[in-house]
Amino acid sequence: MALSYIAKRGCFDNIDHTKLIKQLWHMGIHDRRILMILKKMLKSGVMNELAITEVGTPQGGIISPLLANAYLHKLDKWIVREWEEKQTKHQYTNISKKAALKKTNLKPAYLVRYADDWVLITNTKSNAEKWKKRIEKFLDTKLKLKLSPEKTLITNVREKEIHFLGFSYKQVPSGRARKGYTTRTRPNKERLKSKVNELRKRIRTIRKFNGKQLVNEINNLNSALIGIGNYYQAATWVNIELNKFAYSLRYTAYKALKAAGGQWTPAVKCSNLIQRHEHYTTKIPAIKYNGLTIGITSLGFVKWHKANLKNPIETPYTPEGRKANYERTLKRERLARDDVTMSLTLSSLIAKGMTDYKYNFEYLMNRAYAFNRDKGQCKVCGEPIIGRELETHHIKPKLPTNLVNRVSNLASLHQTCHRLVHKRLDVSKLVKAKVYQKILKYRERLS
Repeated sequence: MALSYIAKRGCFDNIDHTKLIKQLWHMGIHDRRILMILKKMLKSGVMNELAITEVGTPQGGIISPLLANAYLHKLDKWIVREWEEKQTKHQYTNISKKAALKKTNLKPAYLVRYADDWVLITNTKSNAEKWKKRIEKFLDTKLKLKLSPEKTLITNVREKEIHFLGFSYKQVPSGRARKGYTTRTRPNKERLKSKVNELRKRIRTIRKFNGKQLVNEINNLNSALIGIGNYYQAATWVNIELNKFAYSLRYTAYKALKAAGGQWTPAVKCSNLIQRHEHYTTKIPAIKYNGLTIGITSLGFVKWHKANLKNPIETPYTPEGRKANYERTLKRERLARDDVTMSLTLSSLIAKGMTDYKYNFEYLMNRAYAFNRDKGQCKVCGEPIIGRELETHHIKPKLPTNLVNRVSNLASLHQTCHRLVHKRLDVSKLVKAKVYQKILKYRERLS
């Protein structure tokens, strides 16, 4: 049966601030300091327009997703309780329960929500209309919210695409699929075109830079290009859609770098982003700087990445979360910039001349070669280095400038292991004997 969906946006457009704070109190948020901060953020005006706002939340403001998650949690729990976790007299296994529920008159529903933007998936248009009425009533009576009629749509995804979080979704016929249809996802055309136009403008501005400043601008551009690819890599047609713009962006970049000696260079021969470029011989525009080849990467260097179901424990923002992800996938979690060795902060400081002589662009680029040579493992403890844990150690830090940043003089270490090397504390009873011996070895070379 054809899938249908309900899309909802803009829960808090016209909600009164006082009622909102009271509702948060009833939901269990009792810290008055937090509530007062929220109230002040809600009432903050619009620059050059309003001194104070009495209703709604600021468009794109950081408070919106926080309020949505606190406010709509009840909606999440209610919809899950009405179908996926419906209480039954008989105790079923998960699989048999699902089959048993399908034989009832209950209306199936699967909710996908991001802040106040959500879709609800069910099996027929009739059930979609019934769910729409039920949700409208629940929001009105329980949360004092109103559905936006023009933003709440019912669509058959086998006939028309839906748009959600910058992606377009549709079910298309497929002879390989078990039920005759497969899901096709791709970047939203209008959203992607807008992003590409912004990038094109940014690329043209680098003509006015040279030397260290130009290298820093290239690093920032690469971060933006990679960020778009990483965001859309969950789309099945990501490579097809991004390659529509890849060549024109590369040519725009070539023209921007031409005055600085830019040349077409195979990506695999560039000194930067070696993890990203190692399998690509496609030519990209690049410049020479102090013996390094710095290229502007291609938007087309991206492949479809199957997204796994979200596990909140596996957050990339804590050591425990990164470790949990690694133990499940046996893969290191890369940063959003696609290269754990690239630091835009360090790049900016180097460009401004605000770093020690050792920390230059040669160091920044050679960190990647050292990391690959070390197979992504800490040279002290031997454990995998995941994301933000990486620090690159100068084995002999007092070597002259032309030698200090050679790959042979760099070692990839965990942040904690790096500190143990430099602090010179007796940690023989805190770490394994082999680890302690390696710490001592690196300490000896420092002098």
